[in-house]
Amino acid sequence: MNIRSNQFMNFGKVKHWVLLGVFVFSVNAASAQSQSSSSNPYVRLGNKAIMDGDFKAAVNALEKVKSPDTLVTYMLGYSHIRCANYNKAITSFTKLLSQSPNNFSAYYWRGKARNTLAVQSDNKLSEAERGKMLQGSIDDFSNAIRLNPDDLSYYQSRGMAYRDLGILQGTNSTAVYDKSSAEEAYQKSIDDLQHVLNSNSKREDLAKEIKKVKIYKTNLSK
Repeated sequence: MNIRSNQFMNFGKVKHWVLLGVFVFSVNAASAQSQSSSSNPYVRLGNKAIMDGDFKAAVNALEKVKSPDTLVTYMLGYSHIRCANYNKAITSFTKLLSQSPNNFSAYYWRGKARNTLAVQSDNKLSEAERGKMLQGSIDDFSNAIRLNPDDLSYYQSRGMAYRDLGILQGTNSTAVYDKSSAEEAYQKSIDDLQHVLNSNSKREDLAKEIKKVKIYKTNLSK
C-alpha cells in the first residue's frame, strides 16, 4: 500500500489571500531586523513576487540576498514551499529556527514540507527514511502547538502526519512494519483530529477522516 496524502497537495486550492494573511502575520513576528531588509532591492523584488503569487521569481530574487536575516529566510522558505521545493524549504526553515527557535510558523511549515516529502511516491527515500521524516514532521507540529496551542490547524496537520505514519508502520509489506506502533499512531491521529472537530462540529471532512483512520486501525487486527 503506497502512502499518499492530499492534505498538502490541496494547498494551492486555498485562496491565496488567506495564505498571505498567515504569511504576513508570521513575518511581522519573525524579526526585529526586517526593517533593515527593506532597502535591499532583491528583498523588495522577492516581496513583490510573493504578493503577486510568482514564487519562482521570489526564490530567484531572495537567493541573491547576501547574509539574509530571519525575515528573508522565512520568505525564501515560504516560496520554496509554494514551488514544491520541499528539501530546500526544510533547509530554509531549519536555518530560521537556528536563528529564531520560538518561531512557531517556521515549525509548522517545516512540518508541512517534511510530511509532504515523506508521502511522495517518487521521493527515493527508503521506508526507514520516510518514517524518520514523518516523525520529524510530527515533532515540528508538536513544537508549533507548544508555542501556539490555540491554532487548531497545527493539531489537524499533526493528526494527518500521525495517520501517514500509521499507514507506513501498519503496512506489513514494508521494512518498518510495527503493528503496535501503527495502532498508537492511528490513535494519536484520531485524538488530534477529534480535538479539532470538537471545536467545530460542522467539519464533515474531519468526521470522515476520523472514520477512515478508525477503519485503518481496526484492519490492523484482521
